Amino acid sequence: MYKICSLFAGVGGIDLGFLETNKCEIAYANEFDKYAVETYEKNFKNKVDCRDIHNVKVNDIPNFDIMVGGFPCTSFSVAGYRKGFDDDRTGDLFFEMERIFKERKPRVIFLENVKNLVGHDKGNTFKTIIDRLNEAGYKDKIKCQVLNACEYGNIPQNRERIYIVAFRDKEDFDRFQMPMPTALDKNIKDVFNFDTKVDDKYYYTEGKYKGNIYKLLTEEMDDDNTVYQWRRKYVRKNQSNLVPTLTANMGEGRT
Repeated sequence: MYKICSLFAGVGGIDLGFLETNKCEIAYANEFDKYAVETYEKNFKNKVDCRDIHNVKVNDIPNFDIMVGGFPCTSFSVAGYRKGFDDDRTGDLFFEMERIFKERKPRVIFLENVKNLVGHDKGNTFKTIIDRLNEAGYKDKIKCQVLNACEYGNIPQNRERIYIVAFRDKEDFDRFQMPMPTALDKNIKDVFNFDTKVDDKYYYTEGKYKGNIYKLLTEEMDDDNTVYQWRRKYVRKNQSNLVPTLTANMGEGRT
C-alpha cells in the first residue's frame, strides 16, 4: 500500500480518489479549517492534524510515498484579488509544501489548484512552482494538465482545475498518463433528490439572507430542469445545465 501525506486535505476529495484505487492508505492528513476537519473525520478513519501548516515540523509527519495537496486557491482565483505569492494570508502555502517535499523527497507529488494558476502573473507563478519542483529532484518528470470535472468524472459540474503530477523516478513518469475524457451521461437530477423534503436549513427562505436574494430567485427561476446561479447582484440561468463551481466568496463579491 502506498502511503499518502495529504496537505490542505479539505473534506478529503483528493484522498478519496487515491483510496478508491485500493492501493493507497492515508498516513497523515493536515487541515486547518475546523468545519472541513469535522466533515473529513466523519468520512475517513484518520485523525486530522488541524494545526497551522507553518507549525508542522517535517519530523512530525510519518513516512509516506505520495504527497497530495490542493493548496488554497484564493490567492490565485479569479474570484479573489489574485495577489498570488504576495498574499499575506494564503500566498506562501505552496512553499510550506515545498519545505516538506524538499526534505522528504516523496515518490510522487500531486498538486491541484484553480485553472487561473497557469496564467497568474503572466505565467510567473506557475513557472515558480515548476522551478521549485525541478530543483527538488523532479526535473523533466512533471506532467500538467487543466481538466474539467464534467469531461473526466461524469459529474454535471463545470469545474476546471490544473493538476500537476511530479515523479522522483523516471520509470514512474514514463508509466503515467493523464486520463482520457469520458462521456457525460449524468444530469443534476441524478445527483440530487429534489423530490424528498430535507431540513429547512438547506433551502432559501424569505428573510434568511441579506438583500432581496429570495425575491429575485423566485421571480427568475421558472424552469425546474435548469440550473440557476446567484451572481452577486442577479440570477443567471445556466444554459449548459452544468452546475457552476461554487466560488470561495459564495457569490457575494470578491474575497
